[in-house]
Amino acid sequence: MGNSKSKEPAFDPNAQSPYNVGFQELTDANENKDMEFFARVGKAEGLSKLLSSSVESGLNADPQAAGDDSVLEHRRVFGENKHAETPPKNFFFLVWEVVQDPILILLIAAATVSTVLGAAIPEERAKSAWVEGVAIWVAVIVVTLVGAGNDYSKDLQFRKLNAQKDRIEIKVVRGGQQILVPNTDLVVGDVMLLDTGDKVVADAIVIDSQGLTMDEASLTGESDPMKKNTTADPWVMSGTQVTEGSGRVLVTAVGPNSTWGKTMALVSEAGDDETPLQQKLEVLAGAIGKVGFAVAICCFIAQLIKWCVENNGFPISEINNNGPIQFFLYAITIIVVAVPEGLPLAVTISLAYSMKKMMADQNFVRVLAACETMGGATAICSDKTGTLTENRMTVVEGWFVGRHFSTAPKANELDPEVCEQLKMNCAMNAKAFIIEKDNGKMDFVGNRTECALLLFMNKELGSNYNDYRHKYDKAVVKLYGFSSAKKMASVLIQLPDKLRLYNKGAAEWVLKRCIRCHTEAGIVEMTPALRGKLLDEVTNMAKRGLRCICLSYTDYPISDPSRPENFFEEADTVDDNLTCLGIVGIKDPVRAEVPLAVRTCKRAGIVVRMVTGDNIHTAQHIARECGILYDMGPNHPEHVAMEGPVFREMLKDPDFMALRERMNDPKADGQKEALQEMKEKINHVRVLARSSPEDKLQLVRLLKEMGDVVAVTGDGTNDAPALKESDVGLAMGIAGTEVAKEAADIVILDDNFSSIVKSVKWGRSVFANIRKFLQFQLTVNLVALVTAFIGAVVGGHEPLNILQLLWVNLIMDTMGALALATEAPHPTLLLQRPNGRTEQLINAKMTKHILVQGSYQMIWMFLCLYLLPQGPPGLEQYKVHNEAYMANQDCVKYATEVLPGQPNITNANLATSVSFTCNVLTACDMPWTSSDLSCVLTGLWAPQPVPADRATALCTNPAYPRNGTDASVCDYESWAETVQGKLDDEFMDYEIDEYKRPLSLLFNIFICTQVANEINARRINDEYDIFSGLFTNWIFMAVLAITMGAQAIIINFLGMFFKVEPLDWKEWLVSLAIGSGAWPLSLITRFISRNIAACVRFESQLPPDMDDPQLRAEVAAGYDFDFAPAGTVRPDFEGAALIGNNTNGHAAAHAAISKSDVEIGNGASGKQ
Repeated sequence: MGNSKSKEPAFDPNAQSPYNVGFQELTDANENKDMEFFARVGKAEGLSKLLSSSVESGLNADPQAAGDDSVLEHRRVFGENKHAETPPKNFFFLVWEVVQDPILILLIAAATVSTVLGAAIPEERAKSAWVEGVAIWVAVIVVTLVGAGNDYSKDLQFRKLNAQKDRIEIKVVRGGQQILVPNTDLVVGDVMLLDTGDKVVADAIVIDSQGLTMDEASLTGESDPMKKNTTADPWVMSGTQVTEGSGRVLVTAVGPNSTWGKTMALVSEAGDDETPLQQKLEVLAGAIGKVGFAVAICCFIAQLIKWCVENNGFPISEINNNGPIQFFLYAITIIVVAVPEGLPLAVTISLAYSMKKMMADQNFVRVLAACETMGGATAICSDKTGTLTENRMTVVEGWFVGRHFSTAPKANELDPEVCEQLKMNCAMNAKAFIIEKDNGKMDFVGNRTECALLLFMNKELGSNYNDYRHKYDKAVVKLYGFSSAKKMASVLIQLPDKLRLYNKGAAEWVLKRCIRCHTEAGIVEMTPALRGKLLDEVTNMAKRGLRCICLSYTDYPISDPSRPENFFEEADTVDDNLTCLGIVGIKDPVRAEVPLAVRTCKRAGIVVRMVTGDNIHTAQHIARECGILYDMGPNHPEHVAMEGPVFREMLKDPDFMALRERMNDPKADGQKEALQEMKEKINHVRVLARSSPEDKLQLVRLLKEMGDVVAVTGDGTNDAPALKESDVGLAMGIAGTEVAKEAADIVILDDNFSSIVKSVKWGRSVFANIRKFLQFQLTVNLVALVTAFIGAVVGGHEPLNILQLLWVNLIMDTMGALALATEAPHPTLLLQRPNGRTEQLINAKMTKHILVQGSYQMIWMFLCLYLLPQGPPGLEQYKVHNEAYMANQDCVKYATEVLPGQPNITNANLATSVSFTCNVLTACDMPWTSSDLSCVLTGLWAPQPVPADRATALCTNPAYPRNGTDASVCDYESWAETVQGKLDDEFMDYEIDEYKRPLSLLFNIFICTQVANEINARRINDEYDIFSGLFTNWIFMAVLAITMGAQAIIINFLGMFFKVEPLDWKEWLVSLAIGSGAWPLSLITRFISRNIAACVRFESQLPPDMDDPQLRAEVAAGYDFDFAPAGTVRPDFEGAALIGNNTNGHAAAHAAISKSDVEIGNGASGKQ
């Protein structure tokens, strides 16, 4: 098959066409909506023949067949149904985008100046001052490449996920059979079946229409729905949606030649909007950046003042010699470190990672923000059918011809006439169909209730529905699709002597319209007593969880002069005076995993409500099976099921409306009391039965007004408003219409409620991971800014140089974001309260850990910065000597270098002059003194004291000559000034070298403490298991390995650039030990927080609200959540024996949660 695919001829618009209509002719007619062409070719039927297709059987069903009626040939001549993709951003373009960052531009400018001055000024070049500039260039390149690489991988990830949005299954007729094909396989000549809620993916013309109505607003801007038929307007355009009715259409244009394709070619694809969390983090990052900017300015001014004082002015030649250029670079670097660019990056990485994992959990995320919003959900309004139940419907009971059948009746158990009419109703009054595969399995396409009736007909009534459809297809006059408003569907069939309308729908609704009924006595009048008996049957079946469908019919004469011309246009007109054929009870079992999933939601503080169009008794039974309705115990109001009409009346009640208005007015007196009263009225409503889409919309609005974060499931076209109104719209991937999917934020691919719970877990994980990164990054920010500020302002030496700060920034932003943003969800996430709308990004627990860990790091930083250079006992090798020490050691060497060429210096007197000058400088307190030498001037000035001023002491004593011929020049002072100037210059480099060892140790300790704190940050709710799952998280381990590996390379091999010295094994051991000290400190902090009452009160987190008494009792007894040891049987919990051995992915977390974790979920105190 792969070979044949590769040999498939490419589309060529100028290729020879075997058809009687050419590509250009058809494309022009379609583009111009040419009605003259439509009539000339014989409408859809005539055009299909010209295209070697058929309105009845379509194209050849074999996708690899050859010939004029084949899919391949039509694709070759008319093109494929794929649109041109926006090309991915070029990597170098992404690099250019990263370089536009203002901070990076400043860094590049400063690096350029540093490099140029370091290379151009001879003195600077001799000291290799250009190295620092080159090193910063390397850092800029690394940061740029890493940033562009992240953007590139993110772009690829989102392109893959977005490609899924456009892949949908299309119903077509090929080889006379109704089948499903991907939209990209559609070709010109295909017969496409359209139904309410479908999205049209190719241009077409109508073959037949059953009230087919299109929403063309997205293309034409026309807000009114457009009715399609074979006379006035047969043109169906791609990019539109079916809002009502159904029909068959013949495809006339695909891909770039279709209306939607041409529109797409004119517009560029819009980028993803920022999510609320990203926007919130950008505000936070801006605030942190401003603090960093202020610190940077203070550091720059302090260093500049100190430099000017030391240099007695502003010597231009010295600006790149640990001068203003370096101060400016240092200030910029502080800003670079302070601005947490990693925050938005962490959100992006976390969202991309979560989206990918959510896809594996059957959650296709269409809107990025839905990932994080789902984590804050406090209420879920779920459909029943297919979400809470399996959507595997089977007719299991029924009432026919006067008696109840406890199993689905066979054909021989029914009256032949009734049996025949049931077959006609099941086969013709449906748009669903069943695809039977070679392996015996069946795929159900369309409404599952209709599929259940088709199976009932095929298996129990002994007839194939397809035979009836082929026989009566042309007799269909009009099809009235199911309406959620009237809860029924009908089809009008023309028989030889009359028109017969077959109707089916919700039993209690259809029975209201029945005037006759088939009983054992034949057709009898529907008396109140008989209707009451049938309604009792319906109630009894509904209480057992069965969906009750009544099948009926009525007859109309073919011709009736008194009948209005538009009589058959509206279903409500014709669905009347019906004759009841019988009632079927359809069982749709609750999904096995749903009770546990609902329990998980309740444990997590999320209220689950069922919103269904079903009978209230059916809804109540299913809700109790799922755990949505439960006994509240004595003295507590019971949760209730409410019917849609009652709910609507409640909303219209004047007192209720006044309460709602007061609740929504923040300035109103008693607003909080009104909110509380509203919660008391609404919170106990857990089931909305016989509800309409409008009811669902109103419920969502009301819950949002009450402060809930609401997730809503929907599958129908009419659900779109509620899906849009909700905080997170969840469309069903299998049963959902394309309109519902377009309106949704997340598509649940398997229609399973447990998949919704997984989306909550991932949503909470996104929020938790951002908090982890925030805790880690703010600790680094705090330490780096405080130490930089104190180092620059108070005195001493700046603790971290420019390149070291850039390396810290790379670890903190990019590496930290990658490690912490990709942490898998921890089981305790679903033991905590929902985040809701008001949850702060930084809470008291995070602040505590930031301050404790930051203080720990700063203590070691300041010890290394201020104590270690003093050379305490046992650590003399770290002592930083002062200039006096250096002068005593090196004065002779430097004096010998600079005195030759000075006035009156000869080879003969050089040694004497050097000795004399160095003695004056280092032994006479001018400016230094020595314990080893006596001052030569003391004897010369005796018995007078030596003057304090050096020039006076050297130049005014008559006892020794001035050593010069010019009375105004004192050679001794000139020599002293020259030698001291040289010593001052050399001391700058000497001091840097002296500080290298203690600062190398400081730098290494700082990195080790950051790495250790990165592990601490994996648990932000005072959990003890900071190492749990660490060694199975390969991304995190890779980040740690890369960080420590790069640090070892920097210390041992890149000292020239980073201004560090290689450390010995003892120093590495000390660094690692101090870094590891962050772990016991963190554990002690957590222990104190959880066990000291004052701490508990300060940062107490309330446990999730659990109003289910049985759940509270189980949690108190230790049977918490679904992480019990395998084989545990829980008391009074339905299906308990299965839970310990479940295979739905939760079992892997058994070992990951402990009693203490449960306590954390229940509040900081560990108590409920």
